[in-house]
Amino acid sequence: MKPMLASVCVAVACVIASCGEEADKAAAKAKETAAAASDAATTAAAAAKDKVAETATAAKDAAIAKITDMFNSTKAKVDELSKKVDAQAEPLKGSLKSGMDSIKSQLATAETKFNELKSAGGDKWSALSTDLTEKLGKLGTSISEMMSKLK
Repeated sequence: MKPMLASVCVAVACVIASCGEEADKAAAKAKETAAAASDAATTAAAAAKDKVAETATAAKDAAIAKITDMFNSTKAKVDELSKKVDAQAEPLKGSLKSGMDSIKSQLATAETKFNELKSAGGDKWSALSTDLTEKLGKLGTSISEMMSKLK
């Protein structure tokens, strides 16, 4: 009976040992799977971040192109208006001079904002864009008012 009890103990010991090995293998596989999942999540997050930055840059570039056109158009109108004012005879030319000086000052302010906008980062860009668009709108109104005095 003792030999049989010894055999049973050896068998139980072998079963326990094999369970320990399987547990170690399962733990290693779980660790490997977790590392792979972590790497995949890191890669996906980096790709998403890049896509967001790419989209934001494209939107900013499109808005700057639109504002550039708007600024250049306004500048051309100021140049045209200035030539028309210069072509006027006195005393009309003299009375329009202060209005023209104001318009040129507004244009200089808009140009400063425009240059700031082109180099602005994401945190300041939106506010500068709104401010510049507003300034160009007011400048357009001033140009229209001055043009109406020339007709």
